[in-house]
Amino acid sequence: MAIESFALSANNITYVRTACDFGYDQLFDGPAGRMIPPVWGYATVVESRSALEVGSRWYGLWPAGSYLTVQPKMTRSGFRDVMARRSVLNPLYNGYLPGGPDNPRKQITEASLRPLHFLAYVLSRDLEHELNGAARIVVTSASSKTATALAWELRNLNPIGLTSPSRVKFVRSAGVWTQILPYAMTSDIGAGPVIVLDVAGSEDIAAAIRERPDAGETRVIGIGFTHPDAAVSTGRDVFFAPDRVVDLISRVGAAAFERDLEKRARAFLERSSGIYDVHKVTPDRLVRFWANLAKGEVDSSHLYGCVAKDG
Repeated sequence: MAIESFALSANNITYVRTACDFGYDQLFDGPAGRMIPPVWGYATVVESRSALEVGSRWYGLWPAGSYLTVQPKMTRSGFRDVMARRSVLNPLYNGYLPGGPDNPRKQITEASLRPLHFLAYVLSRDLEHELNGAARIVVTSASSKTATALAWELRNLNPIGLTSPSRVKFVRSAGVWTQILPYAMTSDIGAGPVIVLDVAGSEDIAAAIRERPDAGETRVIGIGFTHPDAAVSTGRDVFFAPDRVVDLISRVGAAAFERDLEKRARAFLERSSGIYDVHKVTPDRLVRFWANLAKGEVDSSHLYGCVAKDG
């Protein structure tokens, strides 16, 4: 498989920071003692001794590099890479879907937003009873694409987004939030219990929410780490979407799950594609860009992706 393009966002940094917990560091063969980061994107078959046709395009999880050799096992929706090294990871990360747009900018858009919508979709379905019973739902790092996907899936529950003061205007322009507050105004969340979907991963933010006047029970569900320099929030229940999928599928069936996920993903992509500007990163700029991404110095109001060969 020759890798055409892949998305670059804080989501990639989360994979690196949680690599040892979930097996991302063993996903691809890299130099001794080093990890090749996983990235979502598109690749084309350039050589095949399998059912995969040369020239066919596939969407899935790739190494941040140029090529990947896979051992495909065909499935109802595409194929699964059954290389031994992939067995350490949840099987959902080993699946690949056929097709995808020819335009690199559209590839970047889909590769950036699809994985984040998947997380938001699974969380909303898995915790729907708890979330429906919550007095308030608060999402940190509201300017992030993960938070936007969460707000979209939970829009009927009137989520409150927290963000930095400079990002309030942009977050409001997304049109998916009931209320947007800067971090310094957590007291305006109001009294009573809340469920915090913590995308920022900052202990200071979580503490401010817990310490607001007349706060009730505050449950913090860990989603990500968009604030890399902050002390990691403690007392978080980490949410790992792939581990929750098995229960969802057992309740509704695999076919129904896939149909509903694709329908809602397509609606989210159509709704969100106009929100973001898309910027292409060429391979020679990738290392520098990655360093800025890891330091949280990349503007989250844009979509970024590495394109191997422009088209």
